[in-house]
Amino acid sequence: MTMFCSNFLSNSLRRSYYDGASLILTESKGNESDVFYSLAGEKFEKKVKLDFSNPFEENYDIGIFGFGSISGILCLHQYDEEDHDQILLWNPATQTIKLLPPSEVEEAESYIPDLLDIYVMSRLHGFGYDLVKNDYKWLGENFGPSWEMYSLMSDSWKVLDVDMPYSSDRTEGTQVYMDGVCHWLCEKDEKHSPAGPCLVSFYLSNEVFLITPISSDEDDCFDVGAKWINLAVLNGSIALISFQKKTTTFHISILGELSIKESWTNLFNVGPLACVQRPIIMGTKGEIFFIKKDMEVAWFDLSTQMIEQLGYKAESLRCRIVNYKESILPSLKKEKKRKHSSITGISS
Repeated sequence: MTMFCSNFLSNSLRRSYYDGASLILTESKGNESDVFYSLAGEKFEKKVKLDFSNPFEENYDIGIFGFGSISGILCLHQYDEEDHDQILLWNPATQTIKLLPPSEVEEAESYIPDLLDIYVMSRLHGFGYDLVKNDYKWLGENFGPSWEMYSLMSDSWKVLDVDMPYSSDRTEGTQVYMDGVCHWLCEKDEKHSPAGPCLVSFYLSNEVFLITPISSDEDDCFDVGAKWINLAVLNGSIALISFQKKTTTFHISILGELSIKESWTNLFNVGPLACVQRPIIMGTKGEIFFIKKDMEVAWFDLSTQMIEQLGYKAESLRCRIVNYKESILPSLKKEKKRKHSSITGISS
């Protein structure tokens, strides 16, 4: 390990972009409601079941978007029968819930079904906080492609005049937010990314995007065809983590500067870990969470180089973990007249 990698890892273990955060574990239980647990403590031994009042018509198979909460808010989504993305904002600390209204394209399709010659499907690409306008925003792409953005402050959608590469992969964890910018991975595809695999970064404040190429032949970590690949925030940097099933090895790299292909640095490799059945996520300080072949949920502790048991056995491979930190910024308003808030703005 180089001196740079050693220092970076040491700093990551001492402090984290998500310092003071806990974890939220969720698991789909088939036709039953999904369950959510808060995990806290040095070894995540404090497990509390969260009271989640689900407003979706179908009360199961809910996804948590991204790497974790944004200023205390989690973005949940569920695909309906027509494969549209239904979006929900949830503050676990206050139990405030906000269902996003249909986008302009979805509304047009519902009133005039034959308006579009193509099949319309909204895809969630970004959720974050606009640091300039103090506004939560959601970024979606409809086949066409056309891009739309929802503003919580105005409670409305608008069409964006941008032509960005989009991801055709709905894999959880391939999107991340940091410091007012949404990032997502785009695989090598002539239609979606003719230039090859890349990281797309969208600035919520000025609606500008940057593309950072990813070379799949530089290192196995950059192979977006890997068995599993995720984006994470590690020590204030965008991290790319992949798992190669053949070698049962994790590869972690970080990005030094957006749009600069050569600024990717292979940080370290972990493994082989033959017990891994399915990776889940990288934790707040670089812990690598995964489901073992016996379905126990565990993590690899980078500081001790040991595998630790979480004390929870997953009922399926759809178990998910995200990072959660209560808000230090203005949060969602709670409307008392309704069971589920129709939140119209940001509190001052």
